[in-house]
Amino acid sequence: MQETYCTDHWRCRFVDINSKIEGGLVYNPVDFERIIALQSILHFKNFKIIKTENLYEFNGIRGFSLGQGE
Repeated sequence: MQETYCTDHWRCRFVDINSKIEGGLVYNPVDFERIIALQSILHFKNFKIIKTENLYEFNGIRGFSLGQGE
């Protein structure tokens, strides 16, 4: 349709460098300050952050879906 607006939209999932992502997923918590610092770097490099979702575990149970290839 003519009024449809198309855009490039990319999705990234950042995890702690010490997280175990092979042979059984174990995600280590990431401090909020580190997330903000990463977003600041991306902003400085002219990436537009349009949405942020934090991934949580509840009582040791993952409360989010795995991304493609995880």
